[in-house]
Amino acid sequence: MSYSFKTISRTILILAVTALMLPAGLSGVQVYASSCATGLSPNLHITLLVPTSNPARRAWAAIIQSNLQCLGIDAARVELPFSPNIFDRALSPTDPNVLGKPFDQGGFDILFVGYNLGIDPDPYSLYHSSQFAPSGGNYYLWNNTQNDNLDNLIKTTLNATTRNSYVKQWQVLAANELPSIPILYTRGVVAFDSKFPNAQSVFNVYHFPAWPTVEHLSSNPVDGTFIFAETGQAPGQGVVPELSTSYYDLALSSEIFSPLALRNDTAFQTMLPDLAAGTPTAPGWSLANDNKTWTVNLRTGVTWHDGPQFTANDVKFTFDLLQNKTFGSPTQAFAQGIIGGINNVTVTSPTQVVFHLPTPYAYFVQNILGGYPILPQHILSAFSNDYSKIKNSLFNRPDTGSAIVSSSLPKGTGPYIYVSWDSATGTSHLTRNDNYFDFNDWGKTALQSKGQFQVKDYLVRTIVGGDQAITALSNGEVDFLDSQYHLETQPSFLSSWGSSKISTYDDFGVQEMGVNMNHPILGTGTATPYAQAHPGNATAAATAARWIRQAISYATPRGEIINQQLNGYGVAAITTPVVGNYKTGIGLTQGFNTALQPYSYNLTTAANLLQQAGYTPTSGTGLGQYTLIIVVVVVVAIVAMASVYILRVRRKPMAGSVPSSTSAPPAPPAANP
Repeated sequence: MSYSFKTISRTILILAVTALMLPAGLSGVQVYASSCATGLSPNLHITLLVPTSNPARRAWAAIIQSNLQCLGIDAARVELPFSPNIFDRALSPTDPNVLGKPFDQGGFDILFVGYNLGIDPDPYSLYHSSQFAPSGGNYYLWNNTQNDNLDNLIKTTLNATTRNSYVKQWQVLAANELPSIPILYTRGVVAFDSKFPNAQSVFNVYHFPAWPTVEHLSSNPVDGTFIFAETGQAPGQGVVPELSTSYYDLALSSEIFSPLALRNDTAFQTMLPDLAAGTPTAPGWSLANDNKTWTVNLRTGVTWHDGPQFTANDVKFTFDLLQNKTFGSPTQAFAQGIIGGINNVTVTSPTQVVFHLPTPYAYFVQNILGGYPILPQHILSAFSNDYSKIKNSLFNRPDTGSAIVSSSLPKGTGPYIYVSWDSATGTSHLTRNDNYFDFNDWGKTALQSKGQFQVKDYLVRTIVGGDQAITALSNGEVDFLDSQYHLETQPSFLSSWGSSKISTYDDFGVQEMGVNMNHPILGTGTATPYAQAHPGNATAAATAARWIRQAISYATPRGEIINQQLNGYGVAAITTPVVGNYKTGIGLTQGFNTALQPYSYNLTTAANLLQQAGYTPTSGTGLGQYTLIIVVVVVVAIVAMASVYILRVRRKPMAGSVPSSTSAPPAPPAANP
């Protein structure tokens, strides 16, 4: 039985770290390897790109990296900050020389990332070929004709039953092609102190995407202060919602600005008129017989935080600005694809606007009226010579922004007014808007009638690290810990804190590995041995790349991460943005395909797929009797040293050895009959 020096050294190091750092209760999560490959012929090199903002995600990436290395893949792992590196390399690269390039040329290969999803299953904004980054959400750069056709059918089909059938078809395609390799759907856990008597009932119902919900809180004493702690920086990308895709920025922007329509809650999911006039049963929007012309009547008597009246001109200004490439919105391509251009939004009176869409859009109320809060023309028109300067202005970045064009802090029509930034504590201070307008359930009068809207001062503070945040909550320094602390990994704290001061919910979140679909091995497949054996055959190349992506998915443990690391908080994921529980058959989003299952954890299947793509493993290491506690060691080491939350991980014993012979590739995940 032979051993490579590299493998023996790595094993000794891992076991040594384990002996020093493995706490009681985690030793049961193990990886058994009867054989690992020392490499592949030819060499298959990929880089896993991991944001530094989340130490737990770093650990999770190390878990998957070790599995890929066991398959023989030359898998490197690089950790970089979201801003500017992750954005510049993957999510919104503005350098055309970087867009679509592999990591070694300034782009990315595979990106570990998590994000929150909407309630409505609309893959268009994330995957359609018209939505490429940097002006769209398709950072994968997936260009697939079948996907585009299904995306278009989903977004333009108004009949829900027919539309949901297209959603299910799309899921089958996405689960097979894997531009995104989903890992799990998340469950949120938040903790709060006892000064807010209705906090548990509020956070059980009002959470992302109806988030945050400070105005719904009662307070003891009345006119109290609510200090909201989150692990990510806010402002991060900025306070202007059209310029940010950051979950953390929502803690500010959603309380400052108001959209035309608002999702009432995550239970009944009713769309309420907000700045639009009307009531839930008689909203101020209507659709013409052509299914493309939307008329929106606006609420009267609404004022901006600095006094001027809100009018239809603000609505047109917002949607024109959004579609202006100079402004630089990361969702510009999506908005323009739906709205069709600045000439398609017209003002017919001070209280009415009309949207002339080029094609029907099934989610217009949810994703256009409800997706874009309205911005103040009277302030931001000062940037008309160069709208790109809004990004670095005080209005968008009250923490670091420039006052050269305008010295205005962010001003909206929402329930809270931005006051100041404290650089010493990393805290934004907002105060209640006592001139907040009236509308159903979320308006001033409706809130006060329920004994809510009692928080006077609202502070948003960045505290990086779960242990630090728990200490701050326990000491009374903050009042609330956001779900991104992943308190599910802190069972002793949850037990001692008490169930009455905790809320748990399905939070419409996903953790994934996003794949660069322009990558010559992972995406197009043109550099794979299989493609080179079939020169000029683009189908063969794409097939080889798909086999490699599927191999990575089969090498991704899901269930044990959820059960043993996350204490059961989470569900193994199949696709995004369509979310549901494959075990119960219950979908959080409409059209969830209950016939699909997540990829199983099977390194033998993964190795077969790699061999089919032309990558042959070299001789195994013969680790037979050794138990390599790879996964938990890395997780525990990083989490212990960083004192932060765990994110999304799973580990399970390997199903046999990595084979040395080639067999036919398996089908994609089987559907349940």
